[in-house]
Amino acid sequence: MQTTPLANSRPILTGEIAQFGGGERSIVALSRWLYQHNVPNHLVAYNNRCNLAQYATHPLQIVELNPAPGVRNKVAALRSYFRQYPTPKPLASGYQPTLHATLAGVRGLHSLMHDTPTLFSDFAVRTAKSKVRIAVSNRIVGHGLRSGGTTIVTSEYLRSECRKDFNVDAKIARMGGLPPASVPRIRTVTNQLRLFSVSRIGPNKRVDWMIRGLAALEREATPLSSRIDWRLDLAGQGPLIPALTHMAQDLGIGSRIHFHGFVSDAELELLYVEAHLFLMPAIQGYGIPAIESLQRGIPVLLHRDSGVSDILLDTPWATVLTGREDRMNAALSTAIDGVLEGKHHNVAQPHLPTEDEWAERVASLCHWL
Repeated sequence: MQTTPLANSRPILTGEIAQFGGGERSIVALSRWLYQHNVPNHLVAYNNRCNLAQYATHPLQIVELNPAPGVRNKVAALRSYFRQYPTPKPLASGYQPTLHATLAGVRGLHSLMHDTPTLFSDFAVRTAKSKVRIAVSNRIVGHGLRSGGTTIVTSEYLRSECRKDFNVDAKIARMGGLPPASVPRIRTVTNQLRLFSVSRIGPNKRVDWMIRGLAALEREATPLSSRIDWRLDLAGQGPLIPALTHMAQDLGIGSRIHFHGFVSDAELELLYVEAHLFLMPAIQGYGIPAIESLQRGIPVLLHRDSGVSDILLDTPWATVLTGREDRMNAALSTAIDGVLEGKHHNVAQPHLPTEDEWAERVASLCHWL
């Protein structure tokens, strides 16, 4: 339902709200922080199919534009809305809202650039038409980003991509994980080593690297399973689950690889409680699950291609993989040995950003305070 925003309310522009993902979580966190600091704000969305307010702990105002299907109708809806409420300038959450707002003539907008086109799909398999469309879209987005607002990213990688794709010098605000009250729990491996990963099961998450790497450890002179019983739990839906299930079976470790699909919050928390090592060799702009794992006391294995690795390079709490898949086996061995020996137990964790720290920096960069 469309509502009228309060006077001087800061607009946070999102697109289709279909599920509660990372982008949605970040804007709810920002809205909450602003509310707690008496800064009026509201979300502007095409529609709200997941009842986003149910995930908020504060009164969350959402203006639904409900345009007819199609980009032209969405852009027209944004143009009409921001002509009616031209100030304060909006903060667009993501690439597509930034593109649509620019097409709608909004200038001086701020942008949370969660991902850039290199993370949308494998560039090598894109069609020529797709490459042209992205190149044109990048030029439009760049025009909007250079019109007076602030571009905000979570990592050095995304800042570099913004320079390359949009000719914009973005500012970094590192996103946090669990609330500050969370206390890490010491986890000692006894009868079984529990490996865990949570993500959408797609190509950029490199779940195939995990499976082939673990299978390789089973083929060594001293198989991993002869040292400790182990299993890998994977939470999340995605198109590759059937193929990866067959891969695990073919490699002889099918009984140790468990795809759980979509899990409830309670089920997810139980998987975290049982985990000793979190695996995240993915390509991604940031990687909040690594932060949340560390805050729970779970060491992580991640790739340098995850933006969160910027702050996890020099700590026994994280094994940072660089390069191609041929380095995965060594990284897995290092991470697993570290967990079995408890090398991280007596070392302080690195400073981990919180949601509130991130929200305060975003609000400051948007000059909303």
